[in-house]
Amino acid sequence: MFILISKAFNRIILHLKLRLHGVRYGSSLRGNNCVIKNKGRIEIGDRVSLNSCPGGEMFRTGLLTHFKNAVIKIGNDCNLNGTFIHSRKKVVIGDYCMFGPGVMILDNDSHNTSIDPLVRRTGEVNEAPVIIGKNVWVGMRSIIMKGVRLGDNSIIAAGSVVTRDVSPNSVVGGNPAKLIRIID
Repeated sequence: MFILISKAFNRIILHLKLRLHGVRYGSSLRGNNCVIKNKGRIEIGDRVSLNSCPGGEMFRTGLLTHFKNAVIKIGNDCNLNGTFIHSRKKVVIGDYCMFGPGVMILDNDSHNTSIDPLVRRTGEVNEAPVIIGKNVWVGMRSIIMKGVRLGDNSIIAAGSVVTRDVSPNSVVGGNPAKLIRIID
């Protein structure tokens, strides 16, 4: 009984937090203990799960848009489990995607690569949209870098760093991620 009450309470808090930050979301949203920073636009589809795992002590799900024009769009029936998304430009996730604990999705370099300390902190930052197709599975502690497209039905092995596009129906892994096999 206590667990059911706790889950219901967490869901209510999540819904209030999303509304407070101007996030649009569909029906049957589930989740707990998420980090939300919305200076842009965040849209979440139907039947999405935003879980921090376990309970947020180790991996928290976070949705962060850093600028007015930044967008995060999450499709229907997706599970984000301790997944952090940082967007300065655009991150789009298709329907039926799954993300393991500790996954990071970044559409930017966060800082300039100049050797000048002031420019490194305040200079222009490289940005490029991240587009994730339908039915994609991203394994635990993987990093999806700026400008990457993950094709439909692709699988990213745990601990991978994806720096290039991934073809549909592919399994990739490693740092940097390389093709392991094609899924029939």
